[in-house]
Amino acid sequence: MATFLYYFKFVPVLVAGVLLGRWFDQERKELKAKGNPWYTAWSTAPGIMIIIILCMLIAFRMFIRFSY
Repeated sequence: MATFLYYFKFVPVLVAGVLLGRWFDQERKELKAKGNPWYTAWSTAPGIMIIIILCMLIAFRMFIRFSY
């Protein structure tokens, strides 16, 4: 039971990642259909959220690495 609860904590994070990825892909397809350049998808709300999350992960990794 303890193992199930341990892995169950990963489910909301995975669901959020899938939803954010699908949202970004939908925005990207709409912009591509309009003929906009590929990088305009990163200036939408899901694109900015993905960039912020990546920056947070990099900063967290640097903090862990250089704190010891």
